Amino acid sequence: MLDSSKYDPLSPKRIDEIVGNTDTWSTLKLSISNNTSSHIVLAGPAGCGKSLFLRLALAGFPTLVIDCTANFGLRDVRDSIRIFARGSRTSDGKMRWVVFEHADSLTADTQAFLRRMLETTAATTRFVFECREAGAISEPILSRSSITTVNAPDLTEIRYELQRRTQNRLSEATLGMIAKHCYGNVRSALLNALAKSYCDSPLVGVDHSTIHSLLAERGVKDWVSWAVHTEEVCRHQGIDLRDILRIGWPASPTVANTCATWSRLGGTSPRTLFFDCIASLRLAS
Repeated sequence: MLDSSKYDPLSPKRIDEIVGNTDTWSTLKLSISNNTSSHIVLAGPAGCGKSLFLRLALAGFPTLVIDCTANFGLRDVRDSIRIFARGSRTSDGKMRWVVFEHADSLTADTQAFLRRMLETTAATTRFVFECREAGAISEPILSRSSITTVNAPDLTEIRYELQRRTQNRLSEATLGMIAKHCYGNVRSALLNALAKSYCDSPLVGVDHSTIHSLLAERGVKDWVSWAVHTEEVCRHQGIDLRDILRIGWPASPTVANTCATWSRLGGTSPRTLFFDCIASLRLAS
């Protein structure tokens, strides 16, 4: 994956390296470190650094992370959450943390279940509801939590971050185009910039000849038959379908926006993501 340390060695390792919302992240980090934080509703647009911040800020704390996109009812993990939340603090007094990524997907019944847990486990555990809109979280949870809202970084901040993370391998024009079409989603912009950066030199383990051959056939066949044929070839040859998107449309706003609807580029199956992107490209053509 392009978002791994191998291809993105300059990914933030500290809170102050996250682009945008510097004061907000610093204040929130301090309250978490001092064990003075209440439950948190963290709201902001996709790709602005919420999940990255939580991963860095909660390093060293007992943490349970739940992706609510695929588990909006929490039916299979309720017992796990209950057992974890009722545990004691660490020997040095650190709180336990339960993080709900994409918490705006949670049903009303599920939020009612969690609201009761917020009260019964408050002595040892804090809950974080990461979402795009705080309005998706029920009033009983909001009233028991501190609400932190973050914004998408501005265009200048995004361009600087792309330049830093790609180690100045892309032109100003390319960086500007990617930043403009990411609509504030730094994660989407970064994946596109890394793809563009590494496409100029072969990606390790990627069969470029086959991929370029498949992309050349795009002009001969219609979208649907081409997509089905491409998926079949990639399956038999062990090629990741996401490489087709990275190499064929490295800076396409249509592909970038489609990928941004998922929690992460790797948050769904490559096949599903590929066909969703192809469907979007087909409609846009």
